[in-house]
Amino acid sequence: MSSSELAIKHWNKAPLHHSERERYANYPWLYQAAEFHEHEGERVLEVGCGTGCDLLQFAEHGALAVGIDITPEHLRLARERVRDRARVVHGDATHIPFKAASFDYVYSHGVLHHLDHPRRMVEELFRVLRPGGRFRVHVYALWSYWPALLVLRHGWNWKFWIENSRDPVRIDLYSATKLRRLFAPAKISIEKVGFEHVPALQSVLGWFLVAKGQRPSNEA
Repeated sequence: MSSSELAIKHWNKAPLHHSERERYANYPWLYQAAEFHEHEGERVLEVGCGTGCDLLQFAEHGALAVGIDITPEHLRLARERVRDRARVVHGDATHIPFKAASFDYVYSHGVLHHLDHPRRMVEELFRVLRPGGRFRVHVYALWSYWPALLVLRHGWNWKFWIENSRDPVRIDLYSATKLRRLFAPAKISIEKVGFEHVPALQSVLGWFLVAKGQRPSNEA
């Protein structure tokens, strides 16, 4: 079964439908990392918008926000949440249903690490960004406290305990080196976040890598 089929099956059964309060309590670093408040008047695309919590933040801060997702239940819940404040469209991260240079900013949280062919998503991000357009992509970090803790708790089936149900879903963990190779020729900066217990250790033990950069100049 492909990663897309696994994802649809997984999140149709257990959609990630948190309130804004729950989501940003769980991820206190996310509001700043995503740049919700920095894109007023810009065309913003969220790849893998889930149930629309992050998409709504872009819209409420004045962005012309569009979200895509492949899971029918996520799409239903996202449309219910954002209503007419943002546009929600069925779409695959590896085949984004928009023309080239359609967006000023592309954001994606927790999608790339679920894909069989992550480079296809990267190429699609480059394609739909305007020249000089920027992106931010958040993925699970290879070196982090969380996998180690899950191994101690659950043994070698620890990956079944990362997401919000025990249904199988593809999960890859990323190092900074792997991310830089994946996004080449774009030059990206990487920040590690997600260890609020001891903020001074986030850069070592954080659970997420935040990759940010611009569309490469040689992209058509």
